[in-house]
Amino acid sequence: MKTTDWPRTGEVHLHCLTLSLETSELTRYERLFSPDEVARAKQLKSDRAKNRYGAGRGMLRDILSGYLGIEPADVPLATGEHGKPFLEYGAAEDLRFNLSHADELLVLAVASGVDIGIDIERVKADTPIHDMARLAFSRHEQEELLTLPVSGQVEAFYRSWVRKEACLKACGRGFSLPCNSFNVSLSAEAPAMLHVCCNEAFWHVLDIDVPLGYCAAVAVEARSPYHHISIVCQ
Repeated sequence: MKTTDWPRTGEVHLHCLTLSLETSELTRYERLFSPDEVARAKQLKSDRAKNRYGAGRGMLRDILSGYLGIEPADVPLATGEHGKPFLEYGAAEDLRFNLSHADELLVLAVASGVDIGIDIERVKADTPIHDMARLAFSRHEQEELLTLPVSGQVEAFYRSWVRKEACLKACGRGFSLPCNSFNVSLSAEAPAMLHVCCNEAFWHVLDIDVPLGYCAAVAVEARSPYHHISIVCQ
């Protein structure tokens, strides 16, 4: 039975979740797994990784089943060539989603009829940001990073990183598309909506409010104006 209305035009539903679940809930979710998900879970070496995977896939199935009006086990999940998950079969294909997790936090973005990507990262003060920027940032972004006060460079690096990865995930190519081939702003004062060219398309990029110590952004295909985001935290 359908329990959740689909996002309207110009709207993204954001589900903010925790991957820390009771054993009974994890067991229930594992019963929903497809053969591919069972195989993937077996490949994970630590119990923590297995539990996070199980919680993430189970909650994804639960939430999407509410949009589709079907049982969680019947949600037709598939994976693209570069690892992006999507829905198969008929009307389900028009419901687009993407998810990301850091530690025990998971964020899931859902939209209708437009591609979407999301990324969340934990901000680590000891990250070798300049070495990573030389590999992942465009020349313009590297120069912008160096102009910022040293005290703000780590947060600026992560702000740019999640914006860029959200774009890469949205276009479905991941890091097969060079992440230094397009620019995003590093500034927290930048407009909430950035129009970024990536993969010969434009994407609206918006920052997401997440707990202190984390950074997150969502990218939405720019087929029509996006001035509103509906946030649903569970």
